[in-house]
Amino acid sequence: MKSQSKFQVFDDFISPTYQGLIKDIIEHPDQAWLYQPNMDYGGDDDTLEVQYSQFLIGIHGEGAAGHFQLFHALFGLMGKIVDELLPNYKPTRIRGILQTPTPNAAKFYLPHTDGGHEEGYSLIYYPSDATGDTYLFREMFNNPPENTRRQYHWNPIDSVTPKQGRLIMFPAHQYHAGSSPNSKKRMLINFNFDTKYN
Repeated sequence: MKSQSKFQVFDDFISPTYQGLIKDIIEHPDQAWLYQPNMDYGGDDDTLEVQYSQFLIGIHGEGAAGHFQLFHALFGLMGKIVDELLPNYKPTRIRGILQTPTPNAAKFYLPHTDGGHEEGYSLIYYPSDATGDTYLFREMFNNPPENTRRQYHWNPIDSVTPKQGRLIMFPAHQYHAGSSPNSKKRMLINFNFDTKYN
């Protein structure tokens, strides 16, 4: 899979009514979020100057739904992704992510990939407007030695601002990173899609 220089961006990918339904469910005051003290990077990584925390909802993974209400609410969105963007693909992981402002935050969080099959794709759906852009980098993951990503000179090649109803797509093995919101919160739904015939 070759890197791409731009996110594929689809504004108002679903109808305003459907956008509102997803927003209402994920922002509901009774929604249960799991606190993650150090994002995706595993354990207590004291090599990072700033630790970035976030909150998660495991919506789907390991072939099973983790959050039935959100998983079923996303059926229409997943079907439209497969019908219009990724024929013969299937979702392998779906997560809800909630991030809050971090004092003295860097321009972006530590870049990472979503792993999975080398032909896989990552998609991010924004259920609400927010600050905190998402950045794309040219680098691709190809089994580098431990801590290689901290040795790169990260220069973003594209960025996208969260906007309600916006969907972005890029290769799952391409490095990307979010960034801290300036105020309030930054929410997204992260999809990983792989081919059905791996």
